[in-house]
Amino acid sequence: MIRYRLGPGASGVRWAMSPVHEVVSLARVLTQPGRHAGFGPWLRRRRERWAGLDLSALTVFMADGAYRPDFLDPPPASDEPSFEDGLAAVLAAPVEQVRAELVDATRRCSPAVRARLLGDPEGARSAAADAVRRLWEAAVEPEWVSMRRALRAELVDRALQVGREGLGAVLPRLHGSLTFAEGTVAVRSAVDVEVAGRGGLVLVPSLFITNRVQCATSDHWSPAVFYPASGRYLWSPPPAPRSLDRLVGASRARILASLATPLQTTAVAGLLGVAASTASEHLAVLRDAGLVDSTRAGRTVTHELTDAGRALLAAAGGAGTA
Repeated sequence: MIRYRLGPGASGVRWAMSPVHEVVSLARVLTQPGRHAGFGPWLRRRRERWAGLDLSALTVFMADGAYRPDFLDPPPASDEPSFEDGLAAVLAAPVEQVRAELVDATRRCSPAVRARLLGDPEGARSAAADAVRRLWEAAVEPEWVSMRRALRAELVDRALQVGREGLGAVLPRLHGSLTFAEGTVAVRSAVDVEVAGRGGLVLVPSLFITNRVQCATSDHWSPAVFYPASGRYLWSPPPAPRSLDRLVGASRARILASLATPLQTTAVAGLLGVAASTASEHLAVLRDAGLVDSTRAGRTVTHELTDAGRALLAAAGGAGTA
């Protein structure tokens, strides 16, 4: 069990996104695409982007079941850091941390590769960072606007949920291994680690994690838990039940299906391929019908299904109970 001791309430928890984490996690997916069927259509349509890229300095750490060193994936220092911020943190990882983590990360490597990496931890760190940049520029940066939109919607929605229901109710919905009680976030794990989270815990949604969580417990970083983001509909948009098409129209049926995950207006517009103003009109009709609820935080409006909307979607055969 991994335990992050935070103290009472959720004041020690913050939510953030990480562009570097998305790139590193994508690299893992690319090494084992058959195990991540949900990404299949997206990967097939874009495989030319990374064809020919030398990612070996990064994927050398992606063997099935192997420890992925923490220095590759530092927890974000702010809520929405840039890719350059994250890569700078990778390159700033202390050499003693890199060397210590390489000892565990290279146990399944060949003796020659292990000796090379352990003999030059600074070079291993630099080469891995170069590979991260190449994959970012080829595959993630061209779509970062939509990815960031999905992650931002996740951050807003989860913060609202915690405010309404408390951290203890929300954490198990992020992943079944997570619980919160008596000021401690616990992660079911084969390892036994206790972290004094005096600086707080960072919760980071990930678009490229499937059915697991990733925990950062290093003394060099803020404690963090990376978990599967609900915005993974980007890879396979949820289908709208045909019966809803006849009832509310095709566009509004697609909105109802998509709002099984709360979304901001721009994300709804992106899914429909329409202007934000058109999406707003559809959302207003659904809101007036009592099927959608909208919450404003500054200039951002997040939309989610009401109980009536979920019941309608579930009755029509959709994912309203997700």
